[in-house]
Amino acid sequence: MRWEDVCAEPALVVGNDGRTSFREHGFLVLPELLDTKQLQPLRDGLAELVEQSRSLTASTHLLDLEHGHTAHNPRLRRAADIDDTHAAFWELCSSSILVDIAADLLGANVRFREAYANMKWAGGGASVKWHQDLAFYPHTNTGTIQFLVALEDVTDEQGPPLMVAGSHRDTLYSHYDDAGEWLGAIEPARLAHLDLDGAVHVTGKAGTVSVHHGLTVHGSATNNSDRSRPMLIITFAAADALPYTAAPYRSSHHGQLVRGVEPGVAHHEEMTLTLPPDWSAGYTSLFDHQHDRK
Repeated sequence: MRWEDVCAEPALVVGNDGRTSFREHGFLVLPELLDTKQLQPLRDGLAELVEQSRSLTASTHLLDLEHGHTAHNPRLRRAADIDDTHAAFWELCSSSILVDIAADLLGANVRFREAYANMKWAGGGASVKWHQDLAFYPHTNTGTIQFLVALEDVTDEQGPPLMVAGSHRDTLYSHYDDAGEWLGAIEPARLAHLDLDGAVHVTGKAGTVSVHHGLTVHGSATNNSDRSRPMLIITFAAADALPYTAAPYRSSHHGQLVRGVEPGVAHHEEMTLTLPPDWSAGYTSLFDHQHDRK
């Protein structure tokens, strides 16, 4: 993905100003992009997955449980490969306005990577430490983006996503500690030069959507409020950005072209990439990697 090629086509949804802002800051926030009619099938699909989790006593590859989960008090932390579970999810991933935005930011040829849901339950829903998405799935170039879709209102008290503006223009940080153990997060000392306290809080009404660059440093705090914060996470890649490693999640739609044509080439950017662990050996969620270590 070359930016000049992206800009060769008109930005039909975000406009030139949106493109420029994304290029400068590494993310965009689109308030109330989806309306209630569009949100309700997504909420219903997620409710079905929560019901399925009641029968579990331990996390699986696709259904990751928070500590304290029970059949009577389900606390499904993450549901993966949701595009395979409910038609509404795949429609959002393959033929909605999100794909149009992906084309505005990645170019004419867009590939679907994955979709999952994070629940962020009331009363202690897990925080997410500072990280970059591309560290989990390095590609031949940096043309990957991730959408966050708020299914309910998001306030500062609920541990909203936090975006460090401009951090995507820096580097891909190691997500290992000095002993070579995978953290799934960036050690704070490596980010001392960034204004983490000034990170943008992505809040808004239900239906608000944000999209961020694969190198944007982001995270979120614990949800200590009395309202849960369910959010869908959907990743796309430029079709000429090919992965170096196995995918943490791989649904039946993984790698499917959702816009444009197969380019028949791989675009390589010059950069040094620290590779993640071998995900083909097993993966549940970044929460396990981040919170199983002190």
